[in-house]
Amino acid sequence: MIKYLFVLILLYLTQAKRIKQSYVIKSLKDWHYISKFGAETGEVFYSLTFRIINAEENDERTIPIQYELYLDEEWQNAIEKSECDRNSVARRKETIWVSVQNGFEFKGSLTAKVRAHLWYFAFSDCEKQLRNSFPVENKVKLEVELHITNVGGTEFTLEQFGILQIIGVIALIDVIMLIYNGNQILEKQRKYEEFSLPLFLLVITLLLETFSYCFLTIHLWIYSENGAGSLLLQVLSVIFQVASQFSLTMILVMLSWGWQINFSKFDNFELFLPISILIGFFQITIVGVSFIDYDSYYKDHSYEGWVGWLAALIYIGELIYFTNGLVDTYNKQNTKIQQFILLLGLYGGVYFISFPVLQTVNLFTARYVRYKVMEIGTMLFRTSAILLLTRLFTSKKSIFAQISIENKSFLDRNKDE
Repeated sequence: MIKYLFVLILLYLTQAKRIKQSYVIKSLKDWHYISKFGAETGEVFYSLTFRIINAEENDERTIPIQYELYLDEEWQNAIEKSECDRNSVARRKETIWVSVQNGFEFKGSLTAKVRAHLWYFAFSDCEKQLRNSFPVENKVKLEVELHITNVGGTEFTLEQFGILQIIGVIALIDVIMLIYNGNQILEKQRKYEEFSLPLFLLVITLLLETFSYCFLTIHLWIYSENGAGSLLLQVLSVIFQVASQFSLTMILVMLSWGWQINFSKFDNFELFLPISILIGFFQITIVGVSFIDYDSYYKDHSYEGWVGWLAALIYIGELIYFTNGLVDTYNKQNTKIQQFILLLGLYGGVYFISFPVLQTVNLFTARYVRYKVMEIGTMLFRTSAILLLTRLFTSKKSIFAQISIENKSFLDRNKDE
């Protein structure tokens, strides 16, 4: 599964707004989607390059390929048509004569005057002139390269506008919480010689998330400059994101089943081992499925379509298990602890249900804002859950401070002294 995830990550990371795709000419279909781009109002520039790879060196032919450009308003109508009828609704179509030896680079621009739009790039070989030019060669390939720059020369597509600054702010909030919680652990150790395991695990979660956002921020900054970003930084960001989500989910699940209320040590951690493995598998699955068919024409964000609803079902399953733990613990405790269980249910419930809610909200939003709704929304809900748990673990007036085994043992010891 981890190997499968890594392969999907690499496939995902090869997709930027410097798109490069390769096709075996003999296996081409009549019509191929290349990529899409969210263009701001104003003028957007692009270059589209076709190259014939592995052809004979003395081949001096030029071969026609039709490139097509579709506007979001007609896109749904286009894909409902047969492949060779789609160009009837294309906003722009042009036959490019590609030199077998040197290829051909086509440069163009798009202008939006009223509102922002999504533009879809494709090419077709409905007359089969390209395929008939190489009827038997298995090694001859068509390489397609697309580079787009948005208004103002930025490499960001419309959906990504502002996201670099937002992620930077969220990363800063995480750093502040990380410093605060780390100081709380050190202060408690210095004053009382007590080690807070819940707070320590929360710090680990924060550290993982901070690394993820910092790597992502640097990657996006590089992306804004070259349209490709950094492969290493984005791989690291995804790995730390998975680890952070796993850690946060495990903290919530263990608390719901009575950790720090009925027990504090991990002598019986084997009881949580199966569910921890299952949760780890689910977290990897959630991230892994987001890379399936990335940049497909029907996906406006990583979790568009069936992969998003599969991830939503996983979150709902985790919510059900979390709720079962809350109910079991609630029925065994007094009123004060029951108040804490209700509060924990609110904090954790919002975290688990946030993804399905955002997925549903995106059904009713414009296509070019869905990416921001999902990406920023999940970040904000995850950071909010950590912020609420921070308050829960560090506030001396919180219910948790009154009912946790860790604090009870300290109060009882002082009473005996």
